[in-house]
Amino acid sequence: MPDSLKKQIIDRILSNLAPLKPGTFRDITREHDSTRDSKALPALMIFDGEELTVAKSTTQWTCRFPVHFKIVFSAPRNSQPTKDALVTEVQKKIEADLTLNNLGGIIDAGNEETSPTSDSNFLHRTTLRYTVEYKRKIADPTLIS
Repeated sequence: MPDSLKKQIIDRILSNLAPLKPGTFRDITREHDSTRDSKALPALMIFDGEELTVAKSTTQWTCRFPVHFKIVFSAPRNSQPTKDALVTEVQKKIEADLTLNNLGGIIDAGNEETSPTSDSNFLHRTTLRYTVEYKRKIADPTLIS
């Protein structure tokens, strides 16, 4: 049985990010628990959000869902340069394939949501949020429409 189009899109995103391991990130994973932190740092954790239908025709659905890229890293004081470098690497990989190999499309910029923490804390987090849109045939979530 073929994978759903949404799973194919997430697999494509993971494939695009794979070259960042182990040079930039020690761990790149798809997660369901957004509160979990990785033990291998720096880590990139991918979470897909709630899917919404934004349009419908007689033969297809147009759907959107957010994809969150949680970056967890350790850094001494002044963590900003480390964070900026890691964010840049993720943005370059994601934005190099905006059509996701024609499976759908990334329709907005990777907006950053920083998790404030004390500069003395060695563990830091930031999250990038992109929105993916795709069209699929009604009654067949595996086919691009």
